[in-house]
Amino acid sequence: MRAALFSHEAGFTIEEVQNLPLKSGEVRLLVNACGVCGSDRQIVKGEPAPFGTRFPLIMGHEIAGTVLEIGEHVTNVDTGDPVVVYPFINCGTCAACTHGAFNLCTQQKCIGYHQSGGFAEQVIVPAEQLIKRPKHLDAAGAALLVDAYATPYHAMKKAGLQEGQTLLVIGTGGLGLAALQLSKLFRLQRVANVTQRASQLPERLNEIDQFVQSQGETRKTARAIRRWGGSVGIDVILDTIGNAQSTELAMEIVRPGGTVVIVGMSSESMTLSIAKSVRKGATLKMSYGSTMKDIEQLMAAAHEAQFDPTMLVAGMLSLEEVEHAFSGIRTSGRWVIQPNPVVNGSRF
Repeated sequence: MRAALFSHEAGFTIEEVQNLPLKSGEVRLLVNACGVCGSDRQIVKGEPAPFGTRFPLIMGHEIAGTVLEIGEHVTNVDTGDPVVVYPFINCGTCAACTHGAFNLCTQQKCIGYHQSGGFAEQVIVPAEQLIKRPKHLDAAGAALLVDAYATPYHAMKKAGLQEGQTLLVIGTGGLGLAALQLSKLFRLQRVANVTQRASQLPERLNEIDQFVQSQGETRKTARAIRRWGGSVGIDVILDTIGNAQSTELAMEIVRPGGTVVIVGMSSESMTLSIAKSVRKGATLKMSYGSTMKDIEQLMAAAHEAQFDPTMLVAGMLSLEEVEHAFSGIRTSGRWVIQPNPVVNGSRF
């Protein structure tokens, strides 16, 4: 099979890779679509990333595919089933797993970082990582449900968002745009966004009541946001950037007793005034990854047309074009790689 292998010495190269035999409990998928995530970009740039990796590597963890072959003792899927892959493989025995927080597993492995991922025509994954997807659901959109949508969705649930509240989303990368779109699922009163690139907001994104152009200085931006928040203030702030400046801004403008959830990850350190933060009584939470239940809930919502996950697709690329997704060109949304976009005349 063909695959896009990456190493820092050679970059991306398209190579023929041997098809390995299946082990018990494994499934071979035909990869129909695989999203390109921000953490993939960190790996390519050589920046600190959340996962240790060995090179050369077949990247790609936002995978939608079709079951080609099943190994022994696999009973949850059959050949021909359209599926998505939950990429986080957990130990099941650490303190996090024991408490049901499988996304926080201390021994966690991730498909596309610790083992071959979806930038290939085929991929082998444990059957227990698979979630069936409706056949009519576009593969590109379904692939993005796995991480681009599931990560902010998990954070929004962790924030305890309630009907009628106000939400501010900081950032308009893939996570920020997904959060804005998902806000409709929570029946919020008002939703705003802070962005440096308002021109890159998709025209179809109509969930925003107000966007605030970041003005460089935290104080100027904070004043503009407070005017939008009015006397009731902002109940929940979702920081999808996760650097020192965005976190400082969030803690500055959230209402007393409100909630800030950081879901973006940078390698920066942050400094907060303990006295000021305690006096405000706000809750600061960190949110990482998602669970299979999150993806199943999003799959059901997309199936019922409560939102359209294809809105986040910036463009489609073939396997040979994978390097274009890392060229540094700014887009609103996610690039999606399609190693096998058409199977037997049907687009999955």
